[in-house]
Amino acid sequence: MDFIKNYFTGKDTAFIISQIIGFVAAAILLLSFQQRTHRRIVAMQACSGLLFAVQYFMIGAYEGMAGNIIGLIRSSVFLFRGKSRFVDSIACPIVFAILAAASGIITYTSPASLLPMAAMMISSFVMWNPKTQQLRALTVPTSLMWLIYNIISSSYSGTVTEIFNLLSIAIGLIRFRKKDAK
Repeated sequence: MDFIKNYFTGKDTAFIISQIIGFVAAAILLLSFQQRTHRRIVAMQACSGLLFAVQYFMIGAYEGMAGNIIGLIRSSVFLFRGKSRFVDSIACPIVFAILAAASGIITYTSPASLLPMAAMMISSFVMWNPKTQQLRALTVPTSLMWLIYNIISSSYSGTVTEIFNLLSIAIGLIRFRKKDAK
């Protein structure tokens, strides 16, 4: 209990609330990789992205906020995979990769700013992939980029999220290895 008390000593209320929001977003994100269908994974990640955008805004990590807003929109659009010619075409992830690049340029403050941009560009293609096992496996590099960014930007909930995210991905890969759900 002393660890928790020492952790919060000297932190302002907004920072504490931002971390709580981040942990709620983390729970939703981690549960997303345990879903059987692509649609459920993407829908849960959209909800998580919205909460992470709020958290990053509150801690002043605007690159992360912009990346998560784009991710939220992207996830919402990708819910229509298989129901829209545009969403099914390669043009769709290209548009989101370009938006991620633009947001990275606009919010650039340091080389660390490039991590969310690169992660969002790559994940635009990963999340577009309808094969859930590939989606899980290809999320690993982007998760590592977010892990480094979260450490640098003092997003403790984001750091913990990415550690557990990597574990959740591994569990999902093992759990569904023979079922390769759609």
